[in-house]
Amino acid sequence: MAREIKDFNRLELKYLVPHETIDAFVEALASYVVPDPNNGPTGGYPIYSVYADSPQLACFWEKIEGLKFRRKVRFRRYGDSDQIWLEIKQRIDRTLQKRRIRWPLQQVEDVFFQGELRDGAIVEEEDRVLSEILFLWRHYDLRPTMGTSYQRQAWFAANESDLRITFDTRVQFHPSDLRLDVKAEPAKALIAPDHAILEVKYNQTVPLWLCRSIAEFDLQMIRMSKYCTAVDKEYFGGELT
Repeated sequence: MAREIKDFNRLELKYLVPHETIDAFVEALASYVVPDPNNGPTGGYPIYSVYADSPQLACFWEKIEGLKFRRKVRFRRYGDSDQIWLEIKQRIDRTLQKRRIRWPLQQVEDVFFQGELRDGAIVEEEDRVLSEILFLWRHYDLRPTMGTSYQRQAWFAANESDLRITFDTRVQFHPSDLRLDVKAEPAKALIAPDHAILEVKYNQTVPLWLCRSIAEFDLQMIRMSKYCTAVDKEYFGGELT
């Protein structure tokens, strides 16, 4: 079985940006950043994620209620890859931690999407990430709950190894028929179609050159969870986020 484990521990800022601003903003950063090789010739790559939650939406409510320590499980597919990242996203106050392991798509579908765990299947706990995912799955009675999809463009800072800048466009959510082998339908707009989400991920501080560009373009910071916004829009009329 192909697998790979990665850990991340970062701070994160998010901004809502009109499409017409993206090119000028990226141009302003041109001497400070290098494109992610995964951007490819089309200038980006698709991401499809399925988030797990309990029947009572425990993970959603932990975010809404502002718990300082909270975790959620998601499954992430990049493009048409036959490998899926099983991820735990954990927030401790302002710090975002991510632990993840890579599995073949069909194995993820069989174990987590086709109900094998609920039928008593025993999954070998090969590492601490999988062990924690299985604990959360059983403790919360998790199940696939909401999908999100978007096109991402990404850059790394040329001289700050910990800094990553991404733009997510065509941001949509998928509330039903959740599968990883095909994007679920129907899709609904998570944000205004003419806007993108800018994310700045860093370990310690945001460099001055980036702060200046954010101020120059008058970008307004937002506090937003794609998963929670999707659940809110679908089930609560968008009144909670």
